[in-house]
Amino acid sequence: MPVISDQNRKIFRPISYEKEAEFEKIVISLADSIFGPSTIYIDVKKRIKGKGIISIPDGYVIDMTEPEEPKLFVVENEIASHDPFRHIGIQMLRFVTSFEDAKSEIRNFLMEAITNNRSTLKRLEKGCSESSKRNIDNYLDSAVFGSFHGLVIIDEARDELHHVLEKINADISVLELRTFSSDDGSILHQFDTLYDEFEDQLPQQTARKQTAAERKDRKLRRAKADTIIVPAREEGFRKVFLGENQWRAIRISAAMKDRIKYIAAYQIRPISAVTHIAEVKEIRLYQDTGKYVLNFKGPAQEITHVPLGDSKQSPQGPIYAVRDELLGAKTLADALA
Repeated sequence: MPVISDQNRKIFRPISYEKEAEFEKIVISLADSIFGPSTIYIDVKKRIKGKGIISIPDGYVIDMTEPEEPKLFVVENEIASHDPFRHIGIQMLRFVTSFEDAKSEIRNFLMEAITNNRSTLKRLEKGCSESSKRNIDNYLDSAVFGSFHGLVIIDEARDELHHVLEKINADISVLELRTFSSDDGSILHQFDTLYDEFEDQLPQQTARKQTAAERKDRKLRRAKADTIIVPAREEGFRKVFLGENQWRAIRISAAMKDRIKYIAAYQIRPISAVTHIAEVKEIRLYQDTGKYVLNFKGPAQEITHVPLGDSKQSPQGPIYAVRDELLGAKTLADALA
């Protein structure tokens, strides 16, 4: 396990949670940072117990980052000491299999929980006001009566957990939240976010601190994106992207998996341009890595090359974009503006 040193050389060492309830309190306290300010996290486990829902998770997240397409996530907060199959896997399987039959009950309890809290009600009203939905009832319905999306928040994501979740064959993502403590009792938290908000940038965009408005615009672009752009070396591009009609071992944020309809290849130097695009047939977990493999519907098609632009540095990881904006852009930087 790694240790962390701050600017004053204070050492922070990882700590393990012994009780799930302690870990769950941290998730609740960091909810806006983990899921985003345009979300609602509802800890409803105690509120809905015994009210008709067969399997009760630890919470629900309503994601309104893209106001026109609100999305509901079923959340299970876990600690690494729990058995990945007998505890976590079975719990998630229960949520998946009971979700369709319990949607009406879930919707009613969510609305009750939201309207009983002024701040969450304001967030729901704001999301609704930025959409074309008639009212908050209709808006919440559009989130709840969609496909199943699950989140496992855990203090250490091990290979065994990814292996179990792969067998369930449902849209379940893992977010890791680790806690570090110093000798004087200071605490640091390291965690994944719903949108992987610091990964979707060109290198020059990370050279300075972004403003809150810029971060908001970037997150909104990701929420509207339907294309993932991946950097590719020549050998892997020709063998896998063109030869096998797939691309593998890609990290995709939890909020983006069902939005991705296309994959584009950015060929690194000396080409330094987005050159091909393919329609995505399916996204599946890749082995036990927590990453994904994207299988194409057919061979990738060459497009008018979209060069990098002014930057001298290629993207180091996946970047999200809107397909039509990418195809019409003069440079990759323009497509991400």
